[in-house]
Amino acid sequence: MSMLGIFKIKKEERWLAVALLVVFLMFNGLLIASHYHTYTMGAHGGFWTLFTKNFRMSGYDNWSWITISGMRIHFETVRHPLYLTFLYPLYLLNHWLIDAVGMNFAVWFMAAIIIFSAFYSVIFMYRVFREVMELKRTDATLLTLLLFSFGHVLVPAMVPDHFIISLMLLSMTMYITGMKMKKGHLLTAWQSLVLTFFTAGMATSNGAKTLLAGLFANGRRFFTWKYLLIGVLLPFLLLVGIQQSQYYLLEVPQQAVIHNIEKVNREKNAKKVADRSRKRSEWLKAHTGKSAGDGFIGKLMDVSTPRGKTLVENFFGESIQLHQRYLLKDVSWDRPVFVSYSWVANYVIEAIIVLLFLIGIGFGWRSRFLQMLLTWFACDVTLHLILGFGINEVYIMTAGWAFIIPIAIGYALRSLARKPQRMLRSVLTVLTAYLWIYNGGQIALYLLQ
Repeated sequence: MSMLGIFKIKKEERWLAVALLVVFLMFNGLLIASHYHTYTMGAHGGFWTLFTKNFRMSGYDNWSWITISGMRIHFETVRHPLYLTFLYPLYLLNHWLIDAVGMNFAVWFMAAIIIFSAFYSVIFMYRVFREVMELKRTDATLLTLLLFSFGHVLVPAMVPDHFIISLMLLSMTMYITGMKMKKGHLLTAWQSLVLTFFTAGMATSNGAKTLLAGLFANGRRFFTWKYLLIGVLLPFLLLVGIQQSQYYLLEVPQQAVIHNIEKVNREKNAKKVADRSRKRSEWLKAHTGKSAGDGFIGKLMDVSTPRGKTLVENFFGESIQLHQRYLLKDVSWDRPVFVSYSWVANYVIEAIIVLLFLIGIGFGWRSRFLQMLLTWFACDVTLHLILGFGINEVYIMTAGWAFIIPIAIGYALRSLARKPQRMLRSVLTVLTAYLWIYNGGQIALYLLQ
């Protein structure tokens, strides 16, 4: 199948895809409706204040809304080199629409992108279960539903951040390379170029996963000159060129404007700005761990936040089951780093899911495909838990790794005898139903309030 041909929906995928599409439409609609008149104001300027005061969900950024609304760049293009290129045409169209009809369409544009990405994440994950792992249709459907019932896989399917786009690209990479491994075919240098360009372009850490996928698919053939030059080096050179062009053409001029605005605000409201800056610094200091150093890289790493508590409450906790207290609050503003569950049952559910994950690894560890995903998982564990990058809100990165849980469980389903297989399927059905009701209900409650 061609790279574009994989976007064609197959007959057996339609019911699952349509069902979850309705869910994604509903949640995106609730998010936009929560502050509809504010979000769609067509006033020129002031978009940063307008969006940041009214949108706050677990630390996810609304920079895409701000960029599409007024071409203010608040995200780091070094870490997301293709994101600005992706948003710029939408800004041009939206800028024309604001002038023409006086309405800001940024939230609608991003909702369309988020829904598209969530929809195809479902399709590609289903194909991983069904075609790569050769699970039964009911099991592939169940495990896909299980993945999207996780709290911080469902939330990215509605917030204006890049995480669900990354999931779509990573799941597409899994599907393509998984089928290559299954059929004994090589990933071509040009296929690697396309996959690496888009995955790394959305988030540079994704590029490492795509390169690992190529290594597992091709083995020693990964190290041919053609593959290394076209499939590895060229996409990164293209991304560096794009990022640097954007930096000098758009970011540098903007920085001068922003510094001037900040200077004027300080002169007009010196005491107010100083008080706000002091309170913000005090909050961040109290809710941020000790950094590894004063350099650019060192400041991003956390050496003091407890890893054990992070695993229980945030990495395997909040990622899968949202906490009832401080629901969807932002650790940068109004949420403690650690929040405990109100119900003991939440910890029991978490323990069961982790246990099933470990059992699944035990059944599938000989699979080259699962071995590849374990190296991906090791990248995330190293980056977030060992080095401490983003550890205070590690759950917002869930969409980049949580797919390994249902995939590992899929290997257990595939390997068990009929009776224990039926028992496991029943447990998974109950878990999936519970998580959809629990997480979906909490998110809906938050948005409706």
